Amino acid sequence: MKNSLTVLYKNGLGIHSVLSDDKENFEIVAGEGCFRRVFYLTILGAAAGIVTVVVGMALSWLIRLITHLTFFGELTAEARLLAESEAGSWLLLIPVVGAALSLLLLLRNRNPVLKLPALAVNIGTGAPVGVEGPVMLIAGAVAIQGQRKLRIDRPEANLLLVAGAAAGVAWYFGAPVSALLLTLELWLSSWTLLTLLPVLAAILVGGLAHYGFRDMQPFFTMAPGPELNGPALLTYLILGLIIGLMAAGIVRSSRGLTRVAERLRRHSPWWLLLAAVPAGVLGYLAPESLGNGEAYGSDLLHAHVTLQLLFVAGVVKLIAWLFFTAGNNTGTTITPLLIMGGAIGMLLAVLALGICPGVVISPVMAALIGMGALFAGVTRAWLTAIILMLELTHCLPAVLPVAGAVTMAFLISWPLIKTRRIA
Repeated sequence: MKNSLTVLYKNGLGIHSVLSDDKENFEIVAGEGCFRRVFYLTILGAAAGIVTVVVGMALSWLIRLITHLTFFGELTAEARLLAESEAGSWLLLIPVVGAALSLLLLLRNRNPVLKLPALAVNIGTGAPVGVEGPVMLIAGAVAIQGQRKLRIDRPEANLLLVAGAAAGVAWYFGAPVSALLLTLELWLSSWTLLTLLPVLAAILVGGLAHYGFRDMQPFFTMAPGPELNGPALLTYLILGLIIGLMAAGIVRSSRGLTRVAERLRRHSPWWLLLAAVPAGVLGYLAPESLGNGEAYGSDLLHAHVTLQLLFVAGVVKLIAWLFFTAGNNTGTTITPLLIMGGAIGMLLAVLALGICPGVVISPVMAALIGMGALFAGVTRAWLTAIILMLELTHCLPAVLPVAGAVTMAFLISWPLIKTRRIA
């Protein structure tokens, strides 16, 4: 079945650059021996899920190791906040040096597998990119590199890339339903047994691995807030509208910076190191802006944050993220969008309470709404944004305000985003 909804979703920033350039590459035409091929590709899809989980664990450990080594001078993989680093003026250089090492890895060899350690170096040295980024690429890199041994063609390898990416979302976030919706909304131009079964097999493996190796707890914990009321719902819808307008501006800014980066890349790839400079400068001035900010997710959803942290996570990190992702072609990973959106949503809630103190709204709910609204506005993955917020927090009472605000963000940003793509 043809995915007729792509007209609504095609104009946002893709979750990952290699998954958003050309949807037609993911189409597979069923022919003779189709049922045998479906079975074989389904087995490969399950294998893609297993590879994603196993290598994803190793990559997550490697990223933590690089982070501790560069920011704390310790050879350990324990989780720590980058803001606790005492590196001082070295914070100016760490993201730039990491980007240089990453670029060197990619220039010396075009092997797609090398994109994984390159991204790991970027993330480990403070780049505002989610850890799930390289995890989502694992299976696809292996499939593209080993096409002959696996006896698959390039469209089938690309299908396994999609399956591995979906498995990465299911495993890393514990969000299998969101992984499936993300695939249907953004990555597959047609829905058939040949395309869906391998993806479903990979998602099943990723979801089971998350709950088996981790636990049943939500990815972000969320504090309860006041009961929903009419004025509060209206305020949440307005917040979604404002964030949708911001999302349209973010998409257009990212495209403009990407065009500049493409011109620089034609002269010399080393010019792209300039894109890492804002991350270093802003990281030195506000260390909380370094990295993907995942550690602040639950703090936002418990309102255990200061206004300074909200400004850094919502505004300063956004600037660093725009320059870095556009210049280094890392793709739009999920975690930074959630953290930036959550901080922006809570900032807007504080502003709303100052303007209308009589309206009883929850800053915590505003943070969750900000996460979903920015994600939907930037990526165009509307249904995924709604379900993802529920899977990340297990907070069912948030369905109505989140769905309303996400819908507002999606609708208002749609006509404001140009349809012209970057060449």
